[in-house]
Amino acid sequence: MNEHRCFCELAPLYALDLLDLEERLWVEAQALACADLAAELASYEAAVSILPYSAPAVPMAADLKARLFDRLADPGADLLDVAPVETSLTPQPESPLVEPPPAMVTIRSSELTWQPYQAEGVEVAVLFFDPDKRMCSAIVKAADGVIYPLHQHQGIEEIYMLAGELELDGQVYFAGDYIRSYPDSIHPPAITNNGCKFLVRACIDDNYDENLLTISK
Repeated sequence: MNEHRCFCELAPLYALDLLDLEERLWVEAQALACADLAAELASYEAAVSILPYSAPAVPMAADLKARLFDRLADPGADLLDVAPVETSLTPQPESPLVEPPPAMVTIRSSELTWQPYQAEGVEVAVLFFDPDKRMCSAIVKAADGVIYPLHQHQGIEEIYMLAGELELDGQVYFAGDYIRSYPDSIHPPAITNNGCKFLVRACIDDNYDENLLTISK
């Protein structure tokens, strides 16, 4: 259940790629909805990227175990009097503990995790989140009569309508229509007359400051 999940606990595990698909989608949805959480997740990603996952192997002398047992068997022997073990300074091949990313990721419709987003009646299901580029791919669905708030784009936003109707700046868009908005453009409030669903790729840092209302007039 979502109410038992804690972002601060799951974010480090996300960065280490130790979460299952449902948990990863939940973390990505929280980061999408809150810029502070997105920044926190990005910091974990950055920290993980510089962690040493392995060290050069140091070979052990073949007779080291036998010599140690010999010393233990002799109470009068100095346990520290063990001949130094010769080691090679030649770096050994590293064996990363982290598996490479899969060649393809599939998310079934039944696996989507829906989260409330920005306005009442609007839900989002995250498909892919890139903390480095601050971009997210998601499916958004809105109920009938929802008004999505005005906002300013911080990056390119792409919308592909999947179902329903979306009214934006006096134009009505239907299933199969594509909308692209450019950085710094201001998106006027969007209205759903009969509800809608669309695929979106956008920057997670879009500005929803209400003061933009005065800028857009």
